[in-house]
Amino acid sequence: MPRSFVEIDVLLPLADRTDARNTCHAALPYLEGKDCRVHVLHVVHGVEPDGDRGPIEDRVNEVFDIATACFDAADIPVSTDIRYGKNVGRTILDAADNYSADAIVLTPRERSIWRRLLSQNVLATLATNVDQPLIIIPAAD
Repeated sequence: MPRSFVEIDVLLPLADRTDARNTCHAALPYLEGKDCRVHVLHVVHGVEPDGDRGPIEDRVNEVFDIATACFDAADIPVSTDIRYGKNVGRTILDAADNYSADAIVLTPRERSIWRRLLSQNVLATLATNVDQPLIIIPAAD
């Protein structure tokens, strides 16, 4: 399919395999048939290790494989990116700027109230600092 001069760049931050399945399948109906490009991002909390990244890359490649398979089936171009950062929300926002993303799309992950209180509030960081639309869609059933 020929690309038009208007193309939508969507950033999809994905945390793990379950998040990848939920978010990609939930976003797909909104993106199918549109002239868009998906940038899949996985943020590793912390600094990039100096040594062996094998275990991290193996886990992240599984996430990327799920996303790529989902969007390839709909003929939607996908790029993948691993970033390291101490502030996950800020790292996502920086990636959105780097990709000139027109929107950030995510699905909420189920977490206990205690886990939310003890962890970074990525959604709050995104919601209060985002320059592009932040689209939160429910996970597909």
